[in-house]
Amino acid sequence: MDLSGSHLKYLLTIYELSKTTLDVGAAEVARAMKVSKPSVTRMLGILMERGLLVRERYGKIYLTDKGILLARDFGSRVALLKARIPALGLPLTEEELLESAYLLASELPEHVFAPQRMCPQI
Repeated sequence: MDLSGSHLKYLLTIYELSKTTLDVGAAEVARAMKVSKPSVTRMLGILMERGLLVRERYGKIYLTDKGILLARDFGSRVALLKARIPALGLPLTEEELLESAYLLASELPEHVFAPQRMCPQI
């Protein structure tokens, strides 16, 4: 399944919100991502078509098992990159660091994140 960085960012945001909020809705996602509610509604439709989330009648959003797995994987990649990018010595703000980690996590090839590649050689 070919997902863009934007798709993955939405999945991760919904996943993170669902950890602290029982009823995640489009308004909460829009606030968290600082985007418009119509933008969220459009993306939710795309993610539903791909079987990554379910939206109930009254607007509650739930990730499917597949959506949860993708969000967790993406979140792990983002966290790893967010921890490693500062070693480059780039003068990034915290927001720029996070956006860079999102971008790299969605664009780097799968093999880069294989466990044996991420562990330093001793």
